[in-house]
Amino acid sequence: MGQELSYTPVKSSVEAFFAYLRRRGKAAGTITRWSPELDRFVAWVGDRKLYEIDAADLELDFLADWEAAFRDRNGRPPALNSTRAVVQAVRSFYAFMERFDLLVDGNGNSYRNPSLVLELPVIPVRAELDWLRGEEDARLLACPMSAREDVLIFLLRMTGLRLGEALALTNRDVNVGEGSITVTTSKTVAGLRSVPISPELRSHIDRWWAFTRREGLFRPDGPFLVTRNLTAMKPQYVEQVVARVARRAGLARRVTPHTLRRTFGSDLVNRGLRLEVVSRLLGHASTAITEKAYARLEDATVRAEMLAALVA
Repeated sequence: MGQELSYTPVKSSVEAFFAYLRRRGKAAGTITRWSPELDRFVAWVGDRKLYEIDAADLELDFLADWEAAFRDRNGRPPALNSTRAVVQAVRSFYAFMERFDLLVDGNGNSYRNPSLVLELPVIPVRAELDWLRGEEDARLLACPMSAREDVLIFLLRMTGLRLGEALALTNRDVNVGEGSITVTTSKTVAGLRSVPISPELRSHIDRWWAFTRREGLFRPDGPFLVTRNLTAMKPQYVEQVVARVARRAGLARRVTPHTLRRTFGSDLVNRGLRLEVVSRLLGHASTAITEKAYARLEDATVRAEMLAALVA
């Protein structure tokens, strides 16, 4: 069987790989991200058999061609995250083939996985994490806002939702009676969760719903973040709103929806909430992700905890 499958076109093997990922519950966002990269890989392989591709071909030919095409499409070199994504996609595909004994040559003999030599780019950790400190946070939330600005800023800041998660919410997902927001669309399985509605956020939700009902925009099954066309707001619009309100609040830094998510997580950590709880609220697959990206303690928190320990 192995020898027969070695002659299967690479495109069919890639399709089998994605079917395997879906059966295993791989995040839809990852599949969407890898799909165009592996399409380019299939086009690059062309009529060749997979066993005809060696490590030098992958590194010096395919990745070089991929980078040149990226420059042509975007007018700039790829970011390290983009390069990392294509390397991950190719390595994962080869790992799938190897796992099921499909890496065989024309004689049916197994051969060494050539993608093992591909190195993932190291993404440098930013010296300063992207979250608002207390005074900045207070200025942003106190800034005068329109109804749409208000619901966007407070929803993202008080729930830590990813932008895609927030835009996918329907009105039924927001249950003020039970005090929770149900996230049914996320880039990871861990992201499917229930997030509490704080008393402060509830008042902003109530005002938003009063506005949408008054404007004839409210539908029980309709988008929570609804536009005048009764569709969900677009990511670019939300990014523009967040940046505009931040400028109005006098913040010198660049503020994005993800800044508000990081602020939510970091604020809870600095208030003493356990990392496991913060990780669950953010929809992270593990606390390691939370600790790396959100869990930097402020100096005041560190001092207070040390003094409390010394006094105890």
